Amino acid sequence: MIQLSSYLFLGAFAAYVAAAVLYVSRLTLRRSDAHHFARADQLGRHGFHAAVLGVILQGLAIGARWIGSGQVPLGNMFEYMSFMGWSVMFFFVLISAWYKMPGLGAFVAPVGIAVIAYASVFPTEVQPLAPVLRSIWLPLHVAFAALGEGAFAVSFGAALMYLLRVRREQSGRWEDALLEFFFFCGAVLTGFLVLALSFKAAGYSAYVTSLAEGPAVLEYRLPPFIGPAGSQPGEAAFLGLPLPLVQAPAWMRGLYAARNLNTLVLSTVAGALLYALVRLAANMPLRDLGTRAVGNMSPRLLDEVSYRGIAVGYPLFTLGALVFAMIWAQKAWGRYWDWDPKETWALITWLFYSGYLHMRIVRGWEGRAAAWVAALGFVIVLFTLVGVNLLITGRHAYV
Repeated sequence: MIQLSSYLFLGAFAAYVAAAVLYVSRLTLRRSDAHHFARADQLGRHGFHAAVLGVILQGLAIGARWIGSGQVPLGNMFEYMSFMGWSVMFFFVLISAWYKMPGLGAFVAPVGIAVIAYASVFPTEVQPLAPVLRSIWLPLHVAFAALGEGAFAVSFGAALMYLLRVRREQSGRWEDALLEFFFFCGAVLTGFLVLALSFKAAGYSAYVTSLAEGPAVLEYRLPPFIGPAGSQPGEAAFLGLPLPLVQAPAWMRGLYAARNLNTLVLSTVAGALLYALVRLAANMPLRDLGTRAVGNMSPRLLDEVSYRGIAVGYPLFTLGALVFAMIWAQKAWGRYWDWDPKETWALITWLFYSGYLHMRIVRGWEGRAAAWVAALGFVIVLFTLVGVNLLITGRHAYV
């Protein structure tokens, strides 16, 4: 069953990639010539069918892994991020079917693909659950939190499209710069995924001595240009270059701090190169490319979809990330709250979206300001999921 789960997972990923390509092709074709509208709409329908197929296949993959392992498949980073990627595509399929917005797929499907690709960076083997994880609160806590984050991702896609749609009419210089920064961050995330998956496929690993938290040997899955305290040049090598070249700053604490900094720097460099190449090929800022892509889509409808995504995701996230998590923490450790970094950032995320809903419902807040908050809210979600793991050490951090 575990092998079957792997095959179903690969099939789902291929279906998602096909859906993203079809959705992007649809937007490109609709912008190129009005005579191609019928063909473009056909591509949109095929994209929706591919997305639905991917959701079904991945749902079966999760079920097969559950049956094969005899435990709920939410106990490590691969399983959690995979489920979150499924949540993104699941809510996209529901909202796309309800609102008939195939254009949304060109912005949301790549987010789902990136989340699932990020999951694949981590070890995919089934790992026995630690005793503290063998609880009914594990699926309640993790699944509801991931479902909420999936809905937030759909809201982010619609909000970004709204901001691109209205930017020529209303946006200022700082808004244009921030929109471009969103695209740059997407390039950095893509750069990280390309690096991590490429070196994983090649079976690369390097070992460097660390004295940061006592003598220890650290395994690097990317070339260790930045080593931990106590490492010496020549402990590892890449293309004949003795590594590490430098040591991490002394103020960076934690056994994995240097390795995480190395990952962050390499990802930023790879992302910057990718961004420069795409911008050079497009011969324009990427925000202009995005503005052309959204075409004549209704700003009112995009604003409503963004709001609906948060309205659905907020109660799910509240239950999973806060209520069920605190009940589980009290049963496992005898306290409801420990101010662990990921707990703190989950609370920040909840407060941020609470403010959005308050302003939206009580003050009638909508339009451009609401879209900015919705877009920035998902950036906080991503930092909680990825940034905390790379930059902050805590109970919820995965290595």
